[in-house]
Formats: sequence, C-alpha cells, structure tokens
Amino acid sequence: MSALLVKLKDLCSLITKGTTPTSIGLDFADDGVGFLRVQNVSGGSVNFQNGTLFIAENVHQELRRSQILAGDILLSIAGTIGRIGVVPENAPALNCNQALAIIRPEARVFRPFLRHWLESADAQFQMRGATVTGTIQNLSLAQVGRLELSLPLLPEQRRIAAILDQADALRAKRREALAQLDSLTQSIFIEMFGDPVTNSKALPTKKLSEITTFENGDRSGNYPSGDDIKIAGILFLSTKNITNDRLDLTKRVYISKEKFDSLSRGKVLRNDLIITLRGTLGSCCIFDAIEETAFINAQMMIIRPQSGCSSEYLHALLTSQQAQERFDHIGRGAAVPQLTSAQLASLPIPVPSEEKQREFAVRKRTLDELKAKEEQGMAELDTLFASLQHRAFSGEL
Repeated sequence: MSALLVKLKDLCSLITKGTTPTSIGLDFADDGVGFLRVQNVSGGSVNFQNGTLFIAENVHQELRRSQILAGDILLSIAGTIGRIGVVPENAPALNCNQALAIIRPEARVFRPFLRHWLESADAQFQMRGATVTGTIQNLSLAQVGRLELSLPLLPEQRRIAAILDQADALRAKRREALAQLDSLTQSIFIEMFGDPVTNSKALPTKKLSEITTFENGDRSGNYPSGDDIKIAGILFLSTKNITNDRLDLTKRVYISKEKFDSLSRGKVLRNDLIITLRGTLGSCCIFDAIEETAFINAQMMIIRPQSGCSSEYLHALLTSQQAQERFDHIGRGAAVPQLTSAQLASLPIPVPSEEKQREFAVRKRTLDELKAKEEQGMAELDTLFASLQHRAFSGEL
C-alpha cells in the first residue's frame, strides 16, 4: 500500500468542539435543535434520537462554532476518550458540548476510512499517549490535530473501508442482539413494577436514603496517586470499570493493602452498587467480582442496599431509561454534569415486596446468562476485527 504519513489537521477543513450553553449564560430547551454528548456517540454511529438534549434555534446560532453537518466525524475528547461516530446524511441540525470534537475531513479523505482508522489500535494508542490526566481525562484540539496516519490514495481508502464495513456489519448484528436482551430486561421490569419515576403501579415509596446507605471515596490528601498505584493488590476502580452498566475488569489498577487500610471510606463490598457522579451521569453496576472488596475513585459513589431492597431490583431501577432521563435533567445545567449524594438521597423509590424482587432477580439472571453467551461471541468478533484492522492499516490487506 503506497501511503503518505500525514497529520490529521492537514486533512481537515475543521477541527473544533462545542460548549455547554449554561456555561455562557444560555439555556437548554424542551425541544428544538439536538444537542449531543459523549453518550450519543458509539461504535461509529451517532444516535441523535435517544438521550438527546435540546437547544433553541437562537442558541444554536450563538453556538456557530459547533454546528454539526452531515458527514462530520465526532470524537469524544473528555472523560471517555476515543469514541467515534459519523453523522449520517439524514441528520437534522445538531450541536454538541465540549466533550466532543467535530472533525470535518477534506474531499481527499474517505470518511468511512478515517472513521475506521480513528477506532484502530494505532489511533487509540496515540490518543492515550496524548491524554492529559486530571479530574477528568481530556484531549485538546491541538492534540487531535497532531494524530498521524498513513493515507493511501482515495481508491485504496474506499477498498479498505468496504472490507472493514462488511466485517463491522457482523459486529453490529451482535450488538443489536445484546441491545434487544437489554430491552427485554427493561420490559420485564416495567411489566412487574411499572414506570419507576411516575410509580404507575402505586407501590409504596421511600427515599433512596431510607433503603440504602451511601459512601463516597476518600477524597482527603491520602487519596491514591503516583507510586500508590500497583500492578497487584486491592482493586482501585474508576469510571472505566463500568461498561454498559456492568462491572468491567478488563483493565485493572491496584493499590497496596497497606494503602487500602489507611483509607477511611470508599471501600466497596460484594453486591454493593457503584454509580458515577461526574461526566457521564448515573452509569451504575453491581460489584459482583470474585474479589471481596475494592476502592472507588473520586468520581464514583457506593450505594449499599439495606434489608428489604435487593441489589438486582435497585440496579434495574437506577439504570432504567426513566431514571437515566431524570439524572440527565439533574446534570443539565452544569458545564461538567454531576450528581451529588444529596440529590440521590431524595430520589423517591417504589419498593415492591421482597417476593416480587426475588422473582425479578430470577428472571433477570436467566437473561444475563443469554447475554453472557452473546457477549462471548461479541468478544471473539472484536478480536477478529482488531486483527483485520491492524492488517488494513499496515498495508497487508
């Protein structure tokens, strides 16, 4: 493959990012122009139909820099780094916040080719190397522009993209099957307990603080950093360890037992819930690892169910579409969306009988077994796709 090594900034007419309206004295709206965030971008696609906020047309005009066009490539650059999505041709007027970069390639770049390269191990490695680690990880627009890729001629870009598109279509079908299983879990929940926000089945309600206890991470000067991070010991969990509302220990970081013992709080126990408080709000998992305990980082909080409330029921409620929409509303006005323990404490929670909760848990576990098989197949496809991607961008296809 004859290719030229070039910087991304030399292939684009625009690399920019958005702004949260409320940070400059503007407001969100109940409808109007779609306003995208990181959760709207995944797997090469942009979802502007679900989980989208809105701004009025006049606000959209004020935010001219981040007006999105069909064919733009969106890249997450804050919090969760490296998610990619191509804006479809049928997209309406859209805008976005500062956690998304808008990349507008020139005509000599085939957009599907660039999308696949940005998702490749090479591009993701460059992004990780450039990431600034602070309270929230981020990439600057300058760092995005300095990403380097080997650019073949346009016909070769089209050929490579076509091969990768065909392989990716198999992964998309598997993702769709997983999404349907997730939807079925939510359908069973609604069937048994009704809408958790409106309490459509008129169940007894209690505040979340009345049926659980909360525990934040230890945010004192004793917080683990630098040499405290080890390759073995006690798990040190971050928001990256919650994927699709499940505990994901693919990437593990540890602290020593001595450091763990010196910390006063933030120690999760088996069957506790862990919820994210900053960035992507309300991602929630059950701590169901083999390990008996772990320490959480400062962007997370532990929710520990008490007698009469099961982990499975509460997890399904907090990850429901209705609850997520409420979390979005809570965090809507902030430049960096965040939840607080006080906001969570006051949430009204319908509390069904323990018998009903146990019935739900049994039905959910059956679906979880099916999901585990689908996820195993998905992991195998991902491995094969990564190998194909490597060959494609190494000139071996």
